[in-house]
Amino acid sequence: MFFDIGTGEFLFIALVAVLILGPDKLPKAIASMVQWARVLRTQAMNARREIVAAADLDPTITDDLKQSVKDLADLHPRRLAASILSDPEPEPSGPAGPAAPARGATGSSTAAPAAAFDPDAT
Repeated sequence: MFFDIGTGEFLFIALVAVLILGPDKLPKAIASMVQWARVLRTQAMNARREIVAAADLDPTITDDLKQSVKDLADLHPRRLAASILSDPEPEPSGPAGPAAPARGATGSSTAAPAAAFDPDAT
């Protein structure tokens, strides 16, 4: 849905709103919230237009600024940690698919599977 609210959470919020406001006041409260959201969105758009007009920014410069902000967002600690700690993607093998592991005389694999973590570090 919106604001990362799931269906169950939305239904819980709606139930609490009905219990607190009652069915007679709930439509008025929802209409009031929608009106406030529209006013806030309009004010934000007007403020952005005024800032761009006051600074005489060229649209190509604003696109560069947006890209710079996006690049800065990529430096968020969570994203950095995720990119550093994520497993590297396996290299694609040829069209024949992955090679079968070598089998010993007993039929078991000769190489032990690599651990996903360092047991000495824990």
